[in-house]
Amino acid sequence: MYNDFFGFKKKPFTIAPDPRFLYMSERHRDALAHLLYGISSGGGFVMLTGEVGTGKTTVCRCLLEQLSSNVRLAYILNPKLDAIELMATMCDELGIEYEPGEKSLKAFTDLLRDRLLENHEQGLNTVLMIDEAQNLSVEVMEQIRLLTNLETNERKLLQIILIGQPELQELLAKKELRQLAQRITARYHLKPLSLKETASYIEHRLRVAGIQRPLIKSNAIKQIYQASGGVPRLINIITDRSLLGAFVERRNTINEAVVKKAVNEVLGKYEEKRQPRAGQSRWWFVAASVVFVILLSYIIIKQFLKPTDLSEKQQLVENSQSETLSSNKSNAASHSGTLLAGTMTNDEVATQFWQEQSWDRTGAVSARNLFALWGVNYYPYQSGEPCEYALNYNLNCDSGRADWAYIKQLNRPVNLKFSTETSGQFWGTLKEIDGEYLVLQFADNEVRVLPRRLNPLWQGEYQLFWKAPDGFSEHAKKGDSGATVRWLTDAIYSIDQVNISPADYFSQKVEDWLILFQMENGLVSDGILGKHSVIMINNHVVANIPKLINELSTSQRGAQ
Repeated sequence: MYNDFFGFKKKPFTIAPDPRFLYMSERHRDALAHLLYGISSGGGFVMLTGEVGTGKTTVCRCLLEQLSSNVRLAYILNPKLDAIELMATMCDELGIEYEPGEKSLKAFTDLLRDRLLENHEQGLNTVLMIDEAQNLSVEVMEQIRLLTNLETNERKLLQIILIGQPELQELLAKKELRQLAQRITARYHLKPLSLKETASYIEHRLRVAGIQRPLIKSNAIKQIYQASGGVPRLINIITDRSLLGAFVERRNTINEAVVKKAVNEVLGKYEEKRQPRAGQSRWWFVAASVVFVILLSYIIIKQFLKPTDLSEKQQLVENSQSETLSSNKSNAASHSGTLLAGTMTNDEVATQFWQEQSWDRTGAVSARNLFALWGVNYYPYQSGEPCEYALNYNLNCDSGRADWAYIKQLNRPVNLKFSTETSGQFWGTLKEIDGEYLVLQFADNEVRVLPRRLNPLWQGEYQLFWKAPDGFSEHAKKGDSGATVRWLTDAIYSIDQVNISPADYFSQKVEDWLILFQMENGLVSDGILGKHSVIMINNHVVANIPKLINELSTSQRGAQ
């Protein structure tokens, strides 16, 4: 519709995988290199994961184009098969004939073994590639693993490539698939594009479509990046809708306003500002009057009540709560969401946390609960050490000592280490701060408690997960350059709309901004980007991370 208006030879932003528009970012090239290495390494499994729309299919197509002539490929696009159907599909892909209606796994296995041996003798490499592998059942996964037992003294006869969404990693974390997981020789998780890569991606597709002039303003590209999260498929959809919007408004360039409208339409964030209906303002006046009368009545009643009356009533409520909690100690299932009374001893509080459950002495169960808040399945005693396992999901560990104010500043769910003289040490997960109350998870039991009630049990030890920018090691400081600095300047623009150039150099202007940010957030104001600075910056620029307090308003930030 808009091709003639802008002068395109072809539509630049479709979601179809047109090879003419192929753009291989650095991370796509890394993913391709991992797959090629896996194929040439001589056996086992290779795994490529990535979120929906990050370009896994693009990498697969590039892989297929670069396969050497000595590779025989079985490519399975629909993995929702049982074991028999999987074996039959492999035979079909490799040109192996079998009896119609064959239902014997042994018969299929024998046919595949003979073909694999034949290919090996001819110097051919046989590869099985399965797309959308997160949809495979455990039973089919186990059958695939058994196929890798077909081997000679020197090498495996079958190479297997698994491609899927992050749920594939969770599937392979199951106990019954641990043998398969141990055979993965190369794995790569494809991340979304960075801001710089997003700009290059958009410019590349515009050039291929026949446009050489700057069509989309830099601030509009930043807005596309922020809305899409760097996911190529979303970039295409948002940019396509932006071009359509500019065409409708007869604009020759795309600015932030056009992109904002496109984002609202594509992602469903548009909320119509409704005008009050006729007579609605009169009803608001009536409602406000009723509220005023109720408040006035409350003030008058409170004024005439004796202080002793109030204190007696308050004491009755506290006694009633204490008795209720004491009477329910034996019923573990009834305590979800319990408010802990202030009359308990430290050991009674600890017992109330756990009830009849096994106490988490090592932190493994709390690690499972903390991973769950990040959308990751963790299996204690099967998945390895939590901090090492977290790296598979691009998470990092942070541990140390802090107080409640600093924990609130970090604004991440944390595992806390508690102890009493009688009960010993145990771990729990602080998952939310709800007003003045802390919401904690102890195995399967959730409790709500005031911070002061935990002070005798918690000595400040914590552990949390956080996301690091690309290229981040320990810190970044003035004079540095690279991907981490680009991430920081993008964040500066997102938070305060300050455009810094060059974007990948840690200049004096970047240091000045960071020092001010650190001062506002209770950090050491040294102008060095460390992990806690990253965590607190992410509070403002990353939406899809778990937080103790879901929203930090601008006014809150200024008050901190």
